Amino acid sequence: MKTFILLFLATITSYSSFADFVYMKEDSMGKSVQLKRHDAAPETISTTTAGMWALYPDISSNGQEIIFAEGPGQDDLSLTYLNLKKNQAQKFRLPQKGMLLHPKFSKNGQWIFYSAPGPQGKNALYYFDRALEVTNQGEGLAEYSLVNAKLLTDEEAYFPRPSSDGNFIVYQRNQAGKKEIVLFDRLENKKKVLAEGMSPALSFDERLIAYTSKKDGNWNIYVIDRVTGEIVQKTNEAKDEMAPSFAPDNSLCFASNQSGHFRLFTLKDNKWLPLTETNAEVDFYSPQFSGEKEYQQNLRAPFLGKPRSSFGTAFHEGKLYMAGGHQGAEHTYPPESFSDQFVVYDLSTDQWKELAPRPVKAHGYQIVSSGNFIYAFGGFAYSEVHKPRWKSLDQIDRYDIRTNTWTTVSKLLEPRSSNAAILIEDKIYLVGGWNSTPKFNNDADGKFHDSIEIFDIKTEKVELATYKIPSPVRRAFTGVERNGKLLLVGGLGEGASHFELLNKVTQIDPRDGSFKELTPLPFATFAPAAGLLGNELMVFGGMFKTGPMNYEYVAHVYAMELNDLSWRHTGRYLKETKGFSQVFSIDEKTLGVLGGHHYSQEMDLPVTTFETISR
Repeated sequence: MKTFILLFLATITSYSSFADFVYMKEDSMGKSVQLKRHDAAPETISTTTAGMWALYPDISSNGQEIIFAEGPGQDDLSLTYLNLKKNQAQKFRLPQKGMLLHPKFSKNGQWIFYSAPGPQGKNALYYFDRALEVTNQGEGLAEYSLVNAKLLTDEEAYFPRPSSDGNFIVYQRNQAGKKEIVLFDRLENKKKVLAEGMSPALSFDERLIAYTSKKDGNWNIYVIDRVTGEIVQKTNEAKDEMAPSFAPDNSLCFASNQSGHFRLFTLKDNKWLPLTETNAEVDFYSPQFSGEKEYQQNLRAPFLGKPRSSFGTAFHEGKLYMAGGHQGAEHTYPPESFSDQFVVYDLSTDQWKELAPRPVKAHGYQIVSSGNFIYAFGGFAYSEVHKPRWKSLDQIDRYDIRTNTWTTVSKLLEPRSSNAAILIEDKIYLVGGWNSTPKFNNDADGKFHDSIEIFDIKTEKVELATYKIPSPVRRAFTGVERNGKLLLVGGLGEGASHFELLNKVTQIDPRDGSFKELTPLPFATFAPAAGLLGNELMVFGGMFKTGPMNYEYVAHVYAMELNDLSWRHTGRYLKETKGFSQVFSIDEKTLGVLGGHHYSQEMDLPVTTFETISR
């Protein structure tokens, strides 16, 4: 069984009270890997036998898993994997001895990337899917050969830094006597040289890339903005700054030998703050951080039927109801892409069951539960008589939980889809969205709604609110109720020929329509999922803009503390990059995140994933 030895060799100040980090330590005893928990002294977690090397550790987003290269020397290294929670250890060996370096988890936990001898004789990049590897179920050390790993690139390459789902990789390429920072977009199979340098790092929000480059005789740290391409030099000292990384709050961390030995620092507000302090003859390198550990993420049973996005959900009396949805590739709307399926999930049994379908096949609508009923409002549907062949609906359907039957009970004042439906007391507020129905042939813009319709559950009648949502009008946003007020998060601005992504967080008082803008999201996004977890507004996934015509789904988990209205990246991620998911509250401490649409390598499809996050 793996032994963890606690050594009180340094006083380390963590950048955050919520995260742990790992790093390399080199002294007269050799090279070892250290773990610094936020509330404890450093631990040596690698083998302590004299002469053994332990190099380049990484730690998972939840802080429970660590991986590093380990062996008797540079030409005989393997990967050591530790699961701290389960007290498990695994060792992954090459078929032949060699220089195996720089292991890195993808942030969603699915992949492990590394550098190892490749087909050209020099180190190349490899990766493997952890779900396909045998998992040790007991205590002790299990050993496996990396015979099933896939070659990512056969160039001489080091320091793979994958995005959360591995859709793109930043790495160091050695070519023609130069060391280059390369971004490999696996979705488009394109590579782009970003700069000359080595040892890249990718920020938790996946926007910034740090690296070290030697100019004017010493090594300094530089940061590239992946969206704008701007490069900023972050250090400019007479000594060397190397091995950069990022903490979840995007603060830059690195090793510097200003004192004659390499120590670890974090850079905040242009000030250097020490992460390691010691007077010993020791060097520290390569810090890597976990996300916030207070969150727990778990997978539940995937939903029934075909993968879908843009469906409606309602959690009611221990059961989750799910209606409709979009099936198939993004931006394609044949008749079969619209669903009328209606299913229910029982939290106590972790099982799904099919119910009577909604009377219309549609997606892009919300459902709301009250008493013995569930209401479905409008939606986006197929239309044979329009061009494009779609329309928005005005019908309001009511499902009776007792009899498993649907009845159309009323109509909206205007067709509406891609809007929010928020229950406050006995009224459901249908906010924003659009009427997608073409006004003429090839009209893809439709009509964006600035209106709010109010459905009275007692009378099942609809009235128009006397106020409107503030500019800009929007669809594909998320609506949340907090303390009797409407919160509108993110969204897509008006116009189909371009995408105006929004970072707005708008609070509306439904009593009189008064509103105020809360702290904007740290990014503009549409199709995010959002919910309240305690006193935090949580935002999951969505689509980001990374260039003039470049967009990508993300897996980020952001939180706004509602007392001080401050946003932060939690350092945690969904299992997939995706948008158009649905979030619902299971209890005061747990949110569910269901389904959504994503890109993954050659796939452009929805998913069936159901995961929970709690704190």
